[in-house]
Amino acid sequence: MYSFREYFYTLMDMCHKPANAQKKSGIIECFSNFFGLKYLRNYVGAITFFERLPSIMENDSLGHVSVGTAGALEGGSPACQPRLSHANWMTPFKGKKRLNAIQDPHLEVVLHLLHRRCQTLSVTEPEDVQHCYANELQKVVQEFKSISGTLSVGLLNHIKNTFGSAYCEHQGIPVTGRLRESCIDYDRHLDTLSKVQEIEMLQVKLDAVRNEEEQWALEEDITGRILWLCWCGICAEVNQLLPKAVDYIRREGIVEGLRAIHRIMAQTGHVDPNDDQAHLLRIMFDARAGISKHELVLAAHAADQAKWSGAARVATTTNNQGTTPCASSQNPSTSMV
Repeated sequence: MYSFREYFYTLMDMCHKPANAQKKSGIIECFSNFFGLKYLRNYVGAITFFERLPSIMENDSLGHVSVGTAGALEGGSPACQPRLSHANWMTPFKGKKRLNAIQDPHLEVVLHLLHRRCQTLSVTEPEDVQHCYANELQKVVQEFKSISGTLSVGLLNHIKNTFGSAYCEHQGIPVTGRLRESCIDYDRHLDTLSKVQEIEMLQVKLDAVRNEEEQWALEEDITGRILWLCWCGICAEVNQLLPKAVDYIRREGIVEGLRAIHRIMAQTGHVDPNDDQAHLLRIMFDARAGISKHELVLAAHAADQAKWSGAARVATTTNNQGTTPCASSQNPSTSMV
């Protein structure tokens, strides 16, 4: 957890001084691995939040802008809940010409792969292309399990349900049940600069504290807030890119492939989180709920101090009054229990 905080601070320092390209790449790769961006990009496109974070912080004018907008992709519109509509984000060409007409470079990665995958998985008789079908199916299963073992596990249901509901809408089938549950839980109005300043203030407290329990609590508070900031930035990009990717597949007429991916994901179980993943997810959502471990520790210390101070006062009063012959037969004072 210490190294995680150090990676974040190093990334923040890059907005104030020239960055070593290799060092920056290594830190971004570390964050990407934590959130499974390597495989997530195969479904939503390239997530560039970590590459852009130093420049976001460098521009003070972005300090009062939420993650949804300051974290928006360059040239994109403010992040709101996009609808899966036939938006004018591509020129109306067919086939390869349309693939070359991509306006958003962050989608170049996913569209070629997703187009081929949907074509392969949408065949009505898989035995005709058995090898290709089995290969793509296995890739989806492996990628799903890989993502479920990262901090982006919460995005899998959103992606799966978005693909399933896109197929239903295309076929004129009412979207019901779990398919309607395709909203991501994140703060769309999170102020990036304010959150980083909050993290920095907590670090100042941590540097000044000598009590080990308080140090542990502050480390968890800081790490949780860093994770929540990263989560919100990633979700804002997913909310922008995923509808565009789905729109493209629908325009290409291979929406049956999205249905196939939805089914594969629905039939694939999540991997059990290891202790580190479970712990990081817990403190990330503690940060979301505004829970401060440090404040809880301080409150517990104050309660213990009050308890023992009260007990000491009672003991002193008893000693001053002396003992009576019948004291041993009386019930204890309620203040002593």
